Amino acid sequence: MFQVRGQFDVKMDAKGRLALPARLRERLGTADEGLVLTHFDGCIQGYTATRWRKMEKRFLGVSPFDRRSRAFLLAFVAGAAEVSPDAAGRINIPAALRRQAGLEKQCQLLSYLGTLEIWNPDRLIAAQTAAQSTLDETGGLEGFLAYDPDDEGADI
Repeated sequence: MFQVRGQFDVKMDAKGRLALPARLRERLGTADEGLVLTHFDGCIQGYTATRWRKMEKRFLGVSPFDRRSRAFLLAFVAGAAEVSPDAAGRINIPAALRRQAGLEKQCQLLSYLGTLEIWNPDRLIAAQTAAQSTLDETGGLEGFLAYDPDDEGADI
C-alpha cells in the first residue's frame, strides 16, 4: 500500500503543476502507477490508481437513479482525473479541480492512511479548526477503535 505520512508545504506553478515531495515521488515510483484526483470536502483528494479501482468496484453498486447516490457520483466520482508525475516529479492538477479547491500558488499537501489531500492553506486551517470543534463537542473518540484487537504487534 502507498503510505507516506506527513504535511508538506508545496508550490504550484502557473500551469497547475505541483511538485511532489521527494518521499512521495519515491513511493509513487515504486508503485509504478499514477494518481486519481477528485474534489471532496473543500480539498483535492488523491488515490493511487490501484486504490481508486478498488473504490470504483464499490461505486458500481450505487444506483444512479437514487438522488443521494447520484449526488455522490456527481460530486465525487464524475470529476475525477488521472494524473502521473512528470520527469521532474510534478503532477498537473486540472483547472476544474484547482477552482473547486480554491488552489493557488501556495498549497498544503497532507498524506495519511494511503490518501493524499491538497489544500488551500486557509481552507485547511478552517477545516482543522472545525474538526477540533467537532471533537470538543462530541467528547472525542471514546468509541473509536484505533487498533485491531487481533494485532499482536509490539508497542513502543
